[in-house]
Amino acid sequence: MASRPIAKFPVITNGDMSADITSLPSIITNLSLMSYDISWAGSSPVGVMSIQVSNTYSENPDGSVNNPGKWTTVTLSSTPSVSGNTGNGFIDLSQLGAYAVRLVFTFTSGTGLMNAVFNAKAE
Repeated sequence: MASRPIAKFPVITNGDMSADITSLPSIITNLSLMSYDISWAGSSPVGVMSIQVSNTYSENPDGSVNNPGKWTTVTLSSTPSVSGNTGNGFIDLSQLGAYAVRLVFTFTSGTGLMNAVFNAKAE
């Protein structure tokens, strides 16, 4: 059976790159193929992208946070570096066993705006 889209939505919209940025969490129950499409523009923004997962984060039925949870950074084979006035990156994730995932930008220098879209499919 072919993969089919389950979710596609922005998780960072015009994030201020003069500070650390943490995306909205995405609940990934029953999802096996996920990705983040990231773009930025500014005055020489520099920083590091990472992925965090949690099994303790939870939301109420209305989407508000029930438990902010504990988050752990996962080791990936590669993550895009943020440098230059404009750029983009892509993080491909698969087979995460966690309940929730989020994207984190750790600020080093510069200023700019960041946008990121989460996409997920079930195998």
